[in-house]
Amino acid sequence: MGRIIQDQNGSGGDFAPTALLKEKGAMLKGVLLGKRDVKTQFGDKPVYSFKVLDASCKFTKGKEDFQPEEGSTVDAFAPTRLARQLSQVAEGETVTITYAGTKKVGRGNPAHMFTVEVA
Repeated sequence: MGRIIQDQNGSGGDFAPTALLKEKGAMLKGVLLGKRDVKTQFGDKPVYSFKVLDASCKFTKGKEDFQPEEGSTVDAFAPTRLARQLSQVAEGETVTITYAGTKKVGRGNPAHMFTVEVA
């Protein structure tokens, strides 16, 4: 029997539970641990890692719903506007992200809007 070699890029990488921030009432409060870029079908997208302090958003792990415990690490894919806001937050700072809905901004699809507060 031969050995099996796993596909390193097949699943897109290892992710912590992912916060679903683009839903009504979504809020995530946590300590920013870091940022990395992940290749997607739409190009490189930023993924931020947080240590959870409080949350009212849903989370998924793989394709299943998941509820992380306080203090655990979660990831969040940041849409363009949120990525611009989070670029001003330093690692180690406590941040609260609240989904504010969508807003029409010219042509194309409405933009997802977020309130980002650094404590």
